[in-house]
Formats: sequence, C-alpha cells, structure tokens
Amino acid sequence: MKALTIKQPWADLIAIGKKNIENRTWKTNYRGRVLIHASKLACTQRHLENYPLPALKNSIDIKEYSMGDMLCGAIIGSVEIVDCVRNHPSEWAEEGVYNWVLARPILFKEPIMNIKGSLGLWEYGDDKAISMLTPKMN
Repeated sequence: MKALTIKQPWADLIAIGKKNIENRTWKTNYRGRVLIHASKLACTQRHLENYPLPALKNSIDIKEYSMGDMLCGAIIGSVEIVDCVRNHPSEWAEEGVYNWVLARPILFKEPIMNIKGSLGLWEYGDDKAISMLTPKMN
C-alpha cells in the first residue's frame, strides 16, 4: 500500500480530519488511500510559531502542543488523496505549490511503530500488519 511521510503535527492533523490539504512542491496523479507515516523528526516549535496560515492556530494551541507527546516514526492512520490542484480554497492550501486534496481520514487505534519513512509516495509492503489495523473510535 502507498504511504506518505509527514512531519508532526501535520500527520496527526490529517489523520484526525482537521487538515484536508497536503502541500507539496510536486504534483501527483495518484488517487486513492495512502497510509500516513509520522516522520521521525517533528516540526520545531519555532517553525509552528512562524507558520503563515491561520489554519494551524485555529486547530491547535501551539504553545500547549507538546512535540514530545506525538508519535514519530510510526504509521498512524490513512487518508484518501482525491485530487491535486493549485489554489484550493481550503484554509490549509498554500499558494505556489500543489495542494493535495485529502478525504475520509482514519486514525488507527494501534499505530505501526518503528517504521522508517521515505521521500515521496512510497510502498509499505506488510499487508498482514495493514489488515489488522482498526480505526480509533472517539
């Protein structure tokens, strides 16, 4: 199954359905479900404080958000890529890049830990592990 590595807190925000756009410098023609892999490195507090879009500040309290509480180096959920456009009207869409439109997010009850990610869309091949994943119920 295809996977996409994303830094925290973006990975969490996508998996719980708060972030509906992934901004990338490259276009994708892929449509369908991808696993969300939280990278081993999270964004720094300074990066979050300087993030230009108000969507982040509308979603989390940056000063209260602890990077130490987030899962890193793990597959935490999945989402469908349903489109890839520029200038999407979402509050998460950055200008000048491709906006991957995301839908139907799933946060896994038990993440797959200690997974090394990769750049771009990559293939996660453990079908048995994927088949055992269940959505987290709130």
